[in-house]
Amino acid sequence: MPRTFFEKHSPSNLRSELLALNRLFKGNKFLSIQTIESLNEYKTLVSTYIQSPNYSKLKPYIQRVANNILNKINERIYALSSIEDDKELYDLSECYIQIPSHNALAQMHHMPAGSTEDQQTRLMHMSQILSNCHSLPVITSDHNNLPEYWSQLFREIGAGNRLTAFHALNQIPADDIILRSLLAVHSNEYVQQLIDYSIQALENGVKEINSDIVITPGTFEVLITDLATTLLNPSKMIFSFGLPTHHAFHDEGSGFCLINKTAVLMKYWETVHAEPLHYIIVGTDVNRDNGLCDIIRQTSSHMNICHIDVFDSRVYPGQNHLDINKEFNLTGTEVGEQIKYWKHNNLDYYAVDLSLTFRKKISLHPALQFALAKIKEQIAQAKTHHHHIALLLPTGWDSHEDETAPCGKWVNERMMSLSEASKTRFNDGDLTYFYEQIFQLYNKNRELIKGIYWGLEGGYDRAMYERQVSLLTQIITAHLPHQASSSSSAGMSY
Repeated sequence: MPRTFFEKHSPSNLRSELLALNRLFKGNKFLSIQTIESLNEYKTLVSTYIQSPNYSKLKPYIQRVANNILNKINERIYALSSIEDDKELYDLSECYIQIPSHNALAQMHHMPAGSTEDQQTRLMHMSQILSNCHSLPVITSDHNNLPEYWSQLFREIGAGNRLTAFHALNQIPADDIILRSLLAVHSNEYVQQLIDYSIQALENGVKEINSDIVITPGTFEVLITDLATTLLNPSKMIFSFGLPTHHAFHDEGSGFCLINKTAVLMKYWETVHAEPLHYIIVGTDVNRDNGLCDIIRQTSSHMNICHIDVFDSRVYPGQNHLDINKEFNLTGTEVGEQIKYWKHNNLDYYAVDLSLTFRKKISLHPALQFALAKIKEQIAQAKTHHHHIALLLPTGWDSHEDETAPCGKWVNERMMSLSEASKTRFNDGDLTYFYEQIFQLYNKNRELIKGIYWGLEGGYDRAMYERQVSLLTQIITAHLPHQASSSSSAGMSY
């Protein structure tokens, strides 16, 4: 993003700034990772320099530098605009990748992540790669048509009007599908608390709740627009990159997570489908899906749910088998490979603890072998009993062996060794095979599988997560059926 420019441009300052920009734009690498929004910001910046009274005092070759930069920016904007026009031809009912909008990223500053980067920087790096995946439909989190009453609520929050913001929330119709789905998971009091925190953040730019949770003035709007983009753009396959969600509970945030998007999406699907779906959840974040499990157990166990939760109980306290026994008020049953199983009404919950279920030979990690076997088992049952399936994949790349963040590798008061990581974490081959199998199962069972939601949770080492983004997009490109031939797939029946 452009640096803040001088209010008073001296000739020497102008020269230095333009030469610095020229170094950035000299090669194609920097230019290739910019979005139209960021290029327009650079264009505004250079135009401001050109309009400066001191610009005419610069030597001609420096003035040519400014014009050359503008020409490069304009050419790149034109090229990207052509690509954006082509994207309109994509059938979003088949598949899309969702990333935060420029405005959403701007409101993620100082939000903690698992390493040195905050959520803004982390997601910006991923979004830059995804924005350049021109062979895939990539949409931002402002790709929605939210009703005006939501915009009114956002304006009241931005103005710091607490009471009128609460009034605006209460004026949203009870049948609004976004609010209805949200309140099926989170309490109205908690939603009001998020609004209040966003207003409090106006004073200093941020509101720190604890070491894991930081709120900015636009946080509530970011959460709602991200959710609305997913709900209002129904698709057979959704790949969502945004703030993590799987630790959020009914009435409180936890572990970087504020709302539980996976749980909200399940409630939404329950509302819009005439026939009940059977849900398969495979969580692969190194930390347990504790908030998601708690919400499902308390509010959604009447739904048919098979939850395979893959995690390492050592990296976060209170998540081992004994702790889960207390949650379910039931002793788990071992089903092989030290995997434990609990049942509550129609919820089948499998805890796959990576500290116990680890790689013993060079092959697919047994945790993912188990998850794939369960997915295939559920598909076979769907064929026999004639019901439909939705697959949800809250994914954390912090379970990758190359993760360096302490929240993924700090166990027993030390950082995990490379040899242990190779046994208790996933590698590129594991994840590539798993994703490819998911696509193959989907393509063979398109009539049974009504939807797949893949949502990014953890993953903090930049080199590792950028490689995973690239691998994932390659797999999507290779396995997704051609958009133009998918007219028979009308997406989920909303």
